Amino acid sequence: MMVSSKLVFIDIDGTLADENHVVPESAQEACHEAQRNGHKLFICTGRSMPKIERSILNLGFDGVVSVAGAQANVGDTILFQHLVPAAAVDAAMEYFKLHHIESYQWQGADGMYISEGYCRHLESKGKAFNRGEFAKFWHRIDEVEVPFGSTLGETIKVSKGSYFTGPNPDVTFEQTKRDLSPWFETVHGSYDKISPNNGELLINGIDKGTAVRNVADALGYTIADTIAIGDSDNDTAMLKAAGTSVAMGNAIHDIEKFCDLQTTDIHDNGLANAFRTLGLV
Repeated sequence: MMVSSKLVFIDIDGTLADENHVVPESAQEACHEAQRNGHKLFICTGRSMPKIERSILNLGFDGVVSVAGAQANVGDTILFQHLVPAAAVDAAMEYFKLHHIESYQWQGADGMYISEGYCRHLESKGKAFNRGEFAKFWHRIDEVEVPFGSTLGETIKVSKGSYFTGPNPDVTFEQTKRDLSPWFETVHGSYDKISPNNGELLINGIDKGTAVRNVADALGYTIADTIAIGDSDNDTAMLKAAGTSVAMGNAIHDIEKFCDLQTTDIHDNGLANAFRTLGLV
């Protein structure tokens, strides 16, 4: 059964693309068919624009929500863009220092600003962040020129942060979330395998959920005609805001408990099966 035009928000990592950043053939075909059927498809990711591979952007989505809801683009047009207040960046930097958190990054439309610890992490994984299509977007925080009398927060333009601790941190995720709450909404990050305390620092009051509502408004869709598809805690706001929510078969953090339906695993045509169930294709 075909349905009237829907506005669909799709997370990238674990939803659209697998752990090797590959978009399954079935997902590519489903996206193209849904668009041919008159539906609008937006990527909705925690990544900043400079961190999204060309291969994904070239699939031809109708728009991109990036940095966990802080920015939305339709082609070269920016629908909206929110920046982390300077005082919030500086407060988090003090906190990282106080608790010996060495691996962190700040992300925005201009690129990624990364700590020495995060550099070491990328190098240990063989991630050639200083080569290839993204090279010009990576900046080492130690090399940022902060004008005299100014702060890092006043110097860089970013829309979210993220961090992960070593294996034995002196603060838990819950403590970090509480301590940084005056400045940020902290959600679980994607480094559970290597760090017991890792998170994404989002601008208070701005998330993938506010982005769903704002994009729908801008494009003239009701919330009832929005669909969100995700796989982890950082998709929670988007899944709860959308008219229909779908958890991937490989979902974590128990998000399937509050979603309207759960599809199959990403490696088992999860996105294509969700599109079929929803009548998009």
